[in-house]
Amino acid sequence: MKIGYKSVHDKFILIPLGDLHVGNKGCDIKRVKDMVEWIRTKENCYVLCMGDYCDCINYTDPRFDPQTVPEKYLQDLSNAVAMQTEDFIEIIRPIANKIIGFHRGNHEELIRSKYHWDVMHEIHKAFPNVPILNDAAITRLHFTRHKTSVTCFDVFSQHGRVGGMKGGNKINRLEDMMGFVDADIYLIAHAHIKESEVKTQLCLDKSLHVHHKKKLLGVTGSFLRGYCEGSGSYVEKWMLPPTDLGVIRITIVPESGDLHVSI
Repeated sequence: MKIGYKSVHDKFILIPLGDLHVGNKGCDIKRVKDMVEWIRTKENCYVLCMGDYCDCINYTDPRFDPQTVPEKYLQDLSNAVAMQTEDFIEIIRPIANKIIGFHRGNHEELIRSKYHWDVMHEIHKAFPNVPILNDAAITRLHFTRHKTSVTCFDVFSQHGRVGGMKGGNKINRLEDMMGFVDADIYLIAHAHIKESEVKTQLCLDKSLHVHHKKKLLGVTGSFLRGYCEGSGSYVEKWMLPPTDLGVIRITIVPESGDLHVSI
């Protein structure tokens, strides 16, 4: 993806946005919409969609629990997943021009593989110019100033399947990925937590000078609240910690080649 800029002082923000779970009572729709509005109005801001946009749990699924489903979807359970997909599409439509790509989450994948209906196909129909990244992807962000190549940042991203209650397990998995995927930024979702770590690697330039290359690792957060008054959830049943809602934000400085992450 080529991104042009004008000033040596310009900075860019990358937002990994996922694990919304539209269609679950725990989904903080207001917070999601506020985040979308912030992205829409923020200059030089881009989005990488990380999967699990909808809850995608049919009434024949063993995980189905009516007390976690908003009344809107309970009224038409046969079409609940389609309704959730439509709602997600309308929520993010204002930032369609800022989306780099859509990953497929495990909730979307189960609907495709077990119920023969592809949420990602519907999303792609709504946003045909945005690529579907499926399970894992390496995306190159190529920054140019006055049509001259300045620098590139490679982003490895995946919805992920990393479990465990401790955050360190997820970061450890990303460190493992560094051993066989070369990138500058490594991102996974799925865990419903926000975690980040900065690593440094030594490398040589063409003149054989030693450089320190910064690499960012991030677990990208969620908008699904685990503990809600008046309704239960798997978070309560399994004694999991409450979710720190929101996203991580990655700042990219093309001119200096620097990276920063904030939670």
